[in-house]
Amino acid sequence: MHTQQQIRDLLGPADPARDAVVAPPPLSAHDVILRAEGVAPPVPARKSASRRTVLFGAAAAVTALGSAGLVRALRAGPPPALPTSPQPPVDGVVLQPVSYETTAAEPAGPHLRALAARLADAPYDRAGGRYTYHHTKSWGAMGTGGPEGHMMSYVHERRDWAARDGRRWGETDTLGVEFPDEASREYFSRLRKSRPTPTPSPSRSSAPSGELREYPPRKLGKLPADRAALARMLRTEQSAGLVAMAAYEMFVTHVVPRRTRADILTILADKPGFVWRGRVVDRAGRPGLAVTADLIPPAGEYPQRAQMLLVFDPPTGELLAYEYLELAPRHRVLHYLLLLRTGRTDTLG
Repeated sequence: MHTQQQIRDLLGPADPARDAVVAPPPLSAHDVILRAEGVAPPVPARKSASRRTVLFGAAAAVTALGSAGLVRALRAGPPPALPTSPQPPVDGVVLQPVSYETTAAEPAGPHLRALAARLADAPYDRAGGRYTYHHTKSWGAMGTGGPEGHMMSYVHERRDWAARDGRRWGETDTLGVEFPDEASREYFSRLRKSRPTPTPSPSRSSAPSGELREYPPRKLGKLPADRAALARMLRTEQSAGLVAMAAYEMFVTHVVPRRTRADILTILADKPGFVWRGRVVDRAGRPGLAVTADLIPPAGEYPQRAQMLLVFDPPTGELLAYEYLELAPRHRVLHYLLLLRTGRTDTLG
């Protein structure tokens, strides 16, 4: 994506697609990843992290957090406020970073160990069912780019089911559009005025209710009960930012039992680079406890600095939300995901 933007910048006005706005894709980025994994040979965990790092870091595609300059988080109340400025012709909101209770760079280890020591059962811990179930809502998982790094992305609500034998089903709703910054929203507003184009409207991209889309089988297997094996699965030999990404992937693909949640928290506690952010409120209005970890590209690559945020449920240690925040060269949220419900069920749809 960075090479793509450099080419656009070099072409300038000569680029015939400079002002083009791409219509909503028939598949979300998550759908594309799952479809690719269903037809391609299995990829080692390290390769998976690399692919997702590229996707989440891309300026116009995929996978979000806050920084020390943000306002202190309220101890209770609504999720971060959305802009109150007059709405431009393009519908949609500017995605705001999560606000923290504390901006001090305090190591997260002692707090994560304390949380792990007092975990309660999640609703699914004592429930059974033929299928695992994940209900998520995401911002920035798929979008379109413009000159000077302007972006317009889509808000998706997704439901996924998986059977023990690897069969999978899912449905996705496209709810609207969002922007990482006000400049992007103003750019697409001006573009719509000068060259009217249809604005994406909320629509169901899956089959009608009761007729779910089936994906190629992919058997995930059980999460390891051994803490050392779990640490390897979390790729603890890599940077804290990539470990945070691996933890996020684990929660969105598995139903994580209480003992494993406790092990995940203590593994993160032992990893240098995680910073305690205290109490926060996610975009669904749920109170949580947050940690962040920086993601720094290798020397010589595109100089984007990012920060990963994980928000955990205080009673159960479940992951509530994940945020990917670009720190430099701009300060803006590129991806945000809510885990609204995780569990097991005997029914699809």
